[in-house]
Amino acid sequence: MERNNLMRLAHSIPFTPVSILGGEEVSVYFLEEVCSKAEPESSSVSSWSSRVQSAMLKPLSSEEGSLDGGLRQGSRMLCTWAQQDVLQPGQIYVVKAFKPEVIRAWQRYFHGSTALQLCLREIQQQRAAQKMMQVFNQIKPKDMHHSPRFLDVSLVLRHSNGQWLTIERNLIGNFRKYNNNTGEEIAPCCSLEDMLLAFSHWTYEYSRREMLVLDIQGVGEELTDPTVIMADDQSCSRGEVLFGPDNLGDAAINGFLQKHSCNLCCHRLGLKDLRRRPGSGGNCSEAEPESGNEEGDEDET
Repeated sequence: MERNNLMRLAHSIPFTPVSILGGEEVSVYFLEEVCSKAEPESSSVSSWSSRVQSAMLKPLSSEEGSLDGGLRQGSRMLCTWAQQDVLQPGQIYVVKAFKPEVIRAWQRYFHGSTALQLCLREIQQQRAAQKMMQVFNQIKPKDMHHSPRFLDVSLVLRHSNGQWLTIERNLIGNFRKYNNNTGEEIAPCCSLEDMLLAFSHWTYEYSRREMLVLDIQGVGEELTDPTVIMADDQSCSRGEVLFGPDNLGDAAINGFLQKHSCNLCCHRLGLKDLRRRPGSGGNCSEAEPESGNEEGDEDET
């Protein structure tokens, strides 16, 4: 009987794990899909989970772990322990924090924690792009065999200094950037690249020309760090800052309208040639945006 009492007591006492591999304890907040009460017919909506999970993260050496972007500083970390399945022990993740100068520049827009608000908007725009990609994969012709997807992103709180960050799985392979947040795009050389550039065009039409997903980048079909552009009149009517500092509004949309070259995938999707749209400009640029094999090139200033 006493043994059973001790076992029950042991299961009820919270504890902080001690990893033989070391690391720092963090709290992980993640989005989950829940049924919408307001719209029962819709499939689901994204909501922050009420379950906060703990994990241990260990920074990799500076040479293999550092990632420097335009707006954020990233680093690769090894998960050495995780509560339940919030992270996978032994898996390498990329954590990103906004640079101090970016936080200072945006303090006047947000009350409370500016870093937290910026991180939430980064997660917001990646989830928005993720959901649009899910719809895109469902409606595209069946013989378009690629099924691109955006990584899941979660929110992290470092216990040591109270810093807010985002975290996502590390991508391994040739990191490519297909377009940037000013509308410049690569000259596609394969069916996957055609599809990803057509996806940007499709998001503009799918959202009734109110939103546009740019900064398409990643390794193969796995994508990360998109920028969701919202037209200026839509942002102003909502009275709030949407999708973070990468949202360049009408300037980015106009740049895309002038520079996008419709390809076979655009035509297969029934998209109209943007160059023929009144006021969209007549020239298209095939200049390749700056890219590299490191995710540090992903953020546009």
